[in-house]
Amino acid sequence: MRRGVILSLVVIGSIGLDARAARAETSAAALAVAYGHGVHAFNEGDYQRSFDELSRVIEAGDLDPRAYYFRGLALLRLGRGDEAEADFHTGADLETTGRVGPSSRAISRALERVQGPDRLKLERQRGLARVAALARDRETTRRRYSEIEEAQPDVLRRRRPERVAPAEPVPAPEPREAAGVDAPEPDDADAPIPRKGRPAAEEPEEPAEAPADAVNPFADEPAASDRL
Repeated sequence: MRRGVILSLVVIGSIGLDARAARAETSAAALAVAYGHGVHAFNEGDYQRSFDELSRVIEAGDLDPRAYYFRGLALLRLGRGDEAEADFHTGADLETTGRVGPSSRAISRALERVQGPDRLKLERQRGLARVAALARDRETTRRRYSEIEEAQPDVLRRRRPERVAPAEPVPAPEPREAAGVDAPEPDDADAPIPRKGRPAAEEPEEPAEAPADAVNPFADEPAASDRL
């Protein structure tokens, strides 16, 4: 029962998302059509209809800079110069942010058919907006580096190690102990020091003297006269 309810809720939620996505696509398509009508009306010289179509696009929440540019151009032809300058300024701000809408190259291609004094007024606003955007970027970068430099002393202070007491000096080993050889005992000071890793050679024992009355088996036997 519970699984069926959860499945139904998931299906209803997915349907709602699909419906919202479909409405968004429909709205975007309708705005694109209205924008196209406004541009065509401007190119045909029907500036009032161009203004009406493009105003519908802008009031619907479209942030395409081209809609503001072409509506400003239509306002220039209708003799409403101040309003045209305001549209040029708004469109230039949207273009320089780069968050939404087409690229600057695509916008320039859309304005290729517009030439003369009106295009110069529009390009002046675009240039001013680029300079202002560059100044904002530089100021943001400068402020960011200033914050980093101001934070460096605090970071270094937190990372500074605590003072450690010096360790007690370790006495240096005796030369023989450092070499890994045991020092000889005081009584054996004159004895030779054996080489490391080899046992000391044993001294050969001197043969004991034979007793005076020992018989030499290899001696010549005494003569017979001597035995008598």
